[in-house]
Amino acid sequence: MVFSQKWVEKAVCGLFGKDEADESDLAKIKYLAIGESFDNDFFIEMSVEEPPKPFVNTDGGDEWAFCLRGADIVKLVEEYKGRTDVHLSMYGLEVEDKKWQKYCWSDKAEKLWEKLSENVVGEHYYEKHDSDDEFEKWYDGVRGSLWRDLALFTGVEVLRVRGLEIPDLTFLEKFTSLRAAEFVETGFASTDGIEKLNKLEQLACWLD
Repeated sequence: MVFSQKWVEKAVCGLFGKDEADESDLAKIKYLAIGESFDNDFFIEMSVEEPPKPFVNTDGGDEWAFCLRGADIVKLVEEYKGRTDVHLSMYGLEVEDKKWQKYCWSDKAEKLWEKLSENVVGEHYYEKHDSDDEFEKWYDGVRGSLWRDLALFTGVEVLRVRGLEIPDLTFLEKFTSLRAAEFVETGFASTDGIEKLNKLEQLACWLD
């Protein structure tokens, strides 16, 4: 198993209490959040516990209360298909569903999220550099390569990506269990493979 970022490998090994992780370990991870924290560092959060179904993160904003589902995901896919250099956004495609929103803001949804959160293992990573140019080169390098590591987590059911640069969406072909995804400020050089999003139960994609 080859990771582009050693700190990601270290975090995975720490999750399993091993010196080296393999594909069978990664297949056990059901929840993954990864990307930039918007505080000049990067992060990864993982859990082997099954995420709530439907998935709602109640300590964030209202992105899941307005997430796309079913035919609404198909509309987004059709709108973005064939484009290049894009940041996916569900703005303008949201559908008012008061029953769904009531659930998203309910005590039940909050308790389910809290239960998952108790089993989430996280790691932050930051490198200090002598000059701003060196720091920016390192930072942009991580933003542009971290997708190679997230593409290894093919067993996840819920994937949350923040602030990365990804060539396209073809890496989702191997994510056979994926049912919910979130892309925040995430850029794609092309939307090749975007049709894979049609298989999702929930999709949240927004610009900060």
